[in-house]
Amino acid sequence: MCFALKLFGKKFFVGILFVYPIALACVYIFSSTVMQCILLQLLLMVVVFALCMFAELIGLGSKRHNNEVDDDERTRNNGLLSETASTLSLLVYPVTLIGSLFGINHMGMNVGYIGIILVFGISMCTDTFAYLFGSLIRGPRLAPEISPKKSISGFIFGALGGLLVSGLCLYLFHFAGLLPSAIAGMSTLNAVLLFVSVGLLGTFLTQFGDLVASAIKRKTGIKDFGSIFPGHGGFMDRIDGAMFNSLLVFVVFALFLC
Repeated sequence: MCFALKLFGKKFFVGILFVYPIALACVYIFSSTVMQCILLQLLLMVVVFALCMFAELIGLGSKRHNNEVDDDERTRNNGLLSETASTLSLLVYPVTLIGSLFGINHMGMNVGYIGIILVFGISMCTDTFAYLFGSLIRGPRLAPEISPKKSISGFIFGALGGLLVSGLCLYLFHFAGLLPSAIAGMSTLNAVLLFVSVGLLGTFLTQFGDLVASAIKRKTGIKDFGSIFPGHGGFMDRIDGAMFNSLLVFVVFALFLC
């Protein structure tokens, strides 16, 4: 993402992007309540914004004072605080979204495990069903200008795959009590509503995350986010849906189980 937004040459901003996840992890680990966690995240974002804004203004002022700003750079800097905006956008996508996994992981014994299983189970099954059935059935495209290979049939069967995982988790963790937790003690109606809601919204957000990643690649003019997984578009392509899904599971579990 740093390469895509041309930030990798800006040492201060890249440094912020590497320090922020550590600070975010500390917020999740040491917060005693969900509200405290949210407030500390907002405070952290405000602090980062102030630091980035100060650094960018000082750097730009120094270059102009020394006549080091060429015409191309003046044009690029017409967007005030463009580097700050790019840095903040990266703090939200993907860092804060992925950071939701920290929150799920610290929700207490077994509840966190169930949340992690839901995040990756729904995301992987949605992607698998969408790919397999979309390739077999084909039909009208979902968003041809963003991702030409995604079809409406793939979207529908992807949703069924996500619901299948949430239904299986409902059976295992509520009815069968595989991992004793607050979920096993919920009423049947509340448990069904919880898992069906997470399944429906999670599978939608998984496919939405895929489209967001494709849109970013088209906007920035890159083909893949990396080459660590040949043929898969990079590591980001494996978690682009899970990122949004993790935020959903964290919010739902925080509201109804913690």
